[in-house]
Amino acid sequence: MNLFKIVQKRTDKGSGNSSPLRDAGTVLLFVFLLPYVVSCLWGHVGEEVKSMAGQTGEESEWIDEKYELTLVGNHGNRKISMRDYLIEKLETVMENDEESGLKYEQEALKAQAVLLRTKLWEIILNDGGSASIQDDISMYAADTHKSETVKEAVSDTDGIYLAYENYPIKAAYFPVSSGHTRNAKEVWDNDSYPYLAGAECSQDISAREYQSSVSVPKEEYCKTAEKIFTDVNAKDVYNSAWDNTEFTCDSAGYVLRANIGSYVCDGELFRNAFGLNSSCFEAEWKSDEVIFNVKGVGHGFGMSQYGANERAVSGETFDQILKYYFFNTELAKIE
Repeated sequence: MNLFKIVQKRTDKGSGNSSPLRDAGTVLLFVFLLPYVVSCLWGHVGEEVKSMAGQTGEESEWIDEKYELTLVGNHGNRKISMRDYLIEKLETVMENDEESGLKYEQEALKAQAVLLRTKLWEIILNDGGSASIQDDISMYAADTHKSETVKEAVSDTDGIYLAYENYPIKAAYFPVSSGHTRNAKEVWDNDSYPYLAGAECSQDISAREYQSSVSVPKEEYCKTAEKIFTDVNAKDVYNSAWDNTEFTCDSAGYVLRANIGSYVCDGELFRNAFGLNSSCFEAEWKSDEVIFNVKGVGHGFGMSQYGANERAVSGETFDQILKYYFFNTELAKIE
């Protein structure tokens, strides 16, 4: 729309000598019309995400309030709305680290809230509208004060989940990557999770917990290996375990499997057995101990929480963060 052309037609009507009053009226008309025209031209930019995340109704109209979960824990069962659970869980899985000064940005909290809701929505769909979750309900005391930023992150993403081909994804997340997230196809040798294709995360190198090491005495290593390796002769594993272990890694550096001859152990099982922060490690064999030098924290699939926060610091929104870590996915809203 050419605003100046419209105004010119009005002011040139009749003779070339327009009156001051007519000119003033034209200017006023232009001033009043301008906001409307601008709104028509640019008013829809960014509205898709805002309209999905917004909530203008009363509290009882929250989508997340419409669904009830059953938490099954050591001390019994507890009924809780999906909204309340998300608030409780979000503060648990993305707790600020006062020691290192880490404080999660709002957009990173929103991204995590969407992933938590996605996991719940998948369970609800699979269970026919209800959900029972194995969780420690002692963590979710009703009288616990919760951060306003956490509540806002859940509210601002009300009902939003992450989908691939119109179905909730496997919403994987973890604290810190090795510098790159993992490709699911390399691990499971199938295309079940094409959106978990691996993403570069060089910013994770600056995380306080990026590097760690664990020393394991020879005797302890052999005894543990005897238990965790798939074998038919535990004594044979014990005798050959020391410094004969071979590791096969994926492209992100995570151990896929450990081998002692023909005996095999899954990489995640191996790292958990020895208390390693992640399965991205290298073994340094000494005469009486083995030192595992580890990178990252967690399994390495999906969204790195530290990386997501760094991307939020740089100005990315929660939808941009999610689309970076989960390829070819889209935001959807629970109807």
